[in-house]
Amino acid sequence: MAEAGNGPLRLRTDDLTWREVGDELVVLKLSTGTYLTLNTVGKELWLELEAGATAEQLVKGLVDRYGITGEQAAGDVTAFVADLHGRELLAD
Repeated sequence: MAEAGNGPLRLRTDDLTWREVGDELVVLKLSTGTYLTLNTVGKELWLELEAGATAEQLVKGLVDRYGITGEQAAGDVTAFVADLHGRELLAD
C-alpha cells in the first residue's frame, strides 16, 4: 500500500468507468459488473486520484477542506486507499 510521500496513486484505466451523479460518484468495474458508490468525500478523493495525487496530497486536502487533524485525515486516506486496493481499483 502506498505511504504518504510516495509517488502518485493511479486508478486502473483498463477495467473501470465512472460517472458523477450529483454529490456522489458511481464506479463500475467492467470485468465483474460490480458497482461502488462514493459519497462526497470519497468522490473528492477519487477525482484527486484521477488527477495523479499522492497519499500525502489526499491527506492535505482533507485537512484543508474539513479542518480535521492530520492524523485523522491520514487514517481516512489509508482506509480509503486500502479499500480501493482490496477492490482492485488501483493500478499496481
